[in-house]
Parts: sequence; structure tokens; C-alpha cells
Amino acid sequence: FACNTTMGTARSIPIPIPKPSHLQNRLSTLPPTHLIALTSLTTALVLLSLQQGPSGLSSLSQSLRQWIRWSRRLGPSSALRYYGLRIAKCLPWTKRRIRNELDEKRDAMVRDAEAEWNELLDDAAKTEAQTHLFLPKRTSDRDGILTLLTEWSRKERELWEGGRASGAIYHGNEKFHEFLGKAYGLFSVANPLHPDLFPYVRKTEGEVVAMMIHLFRGRTSRDDDDGGCCGTLTSGGTESILLACKAHRDRARDLRGIVSPEIVAPTTVHAAFQKAAHYFGMRLILVDVDERTGLVDVDDVRRNMTRNTVLVAGSAPNFPHGIIDPIRELSELARERGVGFHSDCCLGGMILPFVERLQADGRLDDVASRPDDDVDVIPPYDFRLPGVTSLSA
Repeated sequence: FACNTTMGTARSIPIPIPKPSHLQNRLSTLPPTHLIALTSLTTALVLLSLQQGPSGLSSLSQSLRQWIRWSRRLGPSSALRYYGLRIAKCLPWTKRRIRNELDEKRDAMVRDAEAEWNELLDDAAKTEAQTHLFLPKRTSDRDGILTLLTEWSRKERELWEGGRASGAIYHGNEKFHEFLGKAYGLFSVANPLHPDLFPYVRKTEGEVVAMMIHLFRGRTSRDDDDGGCCGTLTSGGTESILLACKAHRDRARDLRGIVSPEIVAPTTVHAAFQKAAHYFGMRLILVDVDERTGLVDVDDVRRNMTRNTVLVAGSAPNFPHGIIDPIRELSELARERGVGFHSDCCLGGMILPFVERLQADGRLDDVASRPDDDVDVIPPYDFRLPGVTSLSA
């Protein structure tokens, strides 16, 4: 009740008390320490957004969404503890202690790695005579160098020829290796930066790119009036992913004015995306996959996309488990949002087109039988999908 005084008289007027909201009920169940932590966290996030401008606001929104999602999955207390630890790590004393512990762990890892490497070497390779840290005073004998390298090559082959190496050796046929060595040797001094001196290197690259575009269902400039697909030869899968991320970053900067670009991808993507984000000033947002199926939830990817998203990525297949991500759904989501999608086929993706052909010819019926004929044994992953804007293989 409230007391209202007018002209020397007083009377009691009942004031309705509103019912507590759902948020108030939830907060009332939290211990005081958690309320203090939540207030501190909110204040820190607001200050961060004010300091960093639009990018800070985006980070604030992203952090709040992540906290809400984790609160639903793990509970508010666990989410508060997690973010409390993140804030504690920013304190100077905590940062120094973490840095010291990391230095100790790093030194221990280096010592263990050196010990393991030395165990792989024979006794002769460990001697000072075969340890080369400086240019030799005398010219080395070419036959001696070839003999030494041949011996080293033979010993290394023993480490992987047994067939238990994953993701390191892609073809173990001796005759094929000899063929590669001869082909490399013929163009060992070629420099693609000078096509006027090495026109056949340029011809080879153009034809290989055209073959890959056709293999992955793209359209070349001869087939499409708008220019179609294009490509380039790189040193490997990592560089291919780096170039794709840079291309999407530059495109979003020039066409949409995005200065804080973000990549959204499952946690199972290749580490090259981490490198690309570091090299090119991008933020990589990793989305958890289902523990049972190993697949990412497309709705989770959607919730992690912001106005700064320039690229969504998926793998066909991924490195950890060999599972093909839902490329069709992810690329369509990217197309709806007006951003690019990269299909990473660097580790096994070159096999998929041929598996599809064998299955279409009925030669994989025993392996690829499905109860429903409408289900794709290998879901689309390439330029057949309109949302796929880049691909590495």
C-alpha cells in the first residue's frame, strides 16, 4: 500500500504488484555469486562493444547467443563458470601463470619430439659426420650425396610402406613414384611466373584446371556466358583453402564493406581454416557436430551466422572421420544469406566422382545398396549445387 497526502488528509490506495517474469524467476534461483558473475560478465561485454565499435557489438551478440545456447544445453551455472574462467584468464597475474605453464609444456613437447625423432634415425645419422649445420668447407661429391639420399629414402619407406599411414601417403606404387620423379625432373627449373619462357607449364595448368572443373560439374567460360568457373594449381590442400578464404574475404570487403569477416564451419574442418583466419584477419566460428553421427546441425550453423559472415565451409569428406558434411543444406543456407560456400574435397574428394560413376554403372551395388532408391549414396558436394562458390581438391 502507498500513502497519498492531499489537503491534510490521508488515505490508503492499493497498488497492484506485478507478477515476476520468467527471467526474474530464473534469476531468483541462482546463488548470489552467480548473479555477481553474470553482472560482471554483462558489464565486460558491454564495455568491449563500446571500445571496439560495430565489431564489438557483433562479438557481444555472438557471445550472448553462445551463452544462451550453452545455458540450455549445460545449464546456467556451467555456462557462467565457463565465461567466468574466460574473464579470469584475461587478468595479468593469470595470464603470466598460464604463459609460464605453456612454456614449460612446450619445452617438454620439444624434448619428447626430438627424442622420438632420434629414435627413428639409425646410429650413423646421429653421428657428427652426418649432422650438417653449416656449409661444408669442401665441395661434396655428387655420387656420395645421391648414395646418402637413396639410403635415407629407403629407410623412410620402411616407416610407411606397411600401409598404416593415414593422410600422408596417397599412392604407394613404386612404378608410379618413378614416373612422378621423371616428370618432376623434366620441369625442375620451370618457373610459372614466366609463361613466356615456360609456355607448356601454363598450358598444363590450364588443362588440369579445366579437367577438374569438368570432374566437379562446373562450367567453363566456353560453356557459360558469365565466365563460368576458374581455378589455379596450388602447392596442396592448405594453400587451396587459404586462397578460397582470401577470395571470399576480399569479395565481401569490396561488395559489402565488411571489415571484420567471419567464417562459420563445423569443428571437423581442416586446420587450414584456422591458418586462413589467422593470416587474413578473419574470425573462425566453429560449430559443434553431433557426437553420434559426426554431422553438424544446419540450424546451429544458421544461428552462428552474423552480418559479418562471408563464408560457410564444409568437407567432403572431413579429415577426422571421413564423413561428408551436409553440403547441399549448408550451401543452400549460404546462398540464401548471400555469402559464399567452400566445399573442401582435399582429402578423398577426388575419389568421389569415380565412386559415383561406378555406382551409376551398377558396379557398387553390394557396397552402396540402400532401402530407398531416392536416397543418394553420395550426396551432392560440388558445383552442381548453386550455393557452392569454391572448391578445393
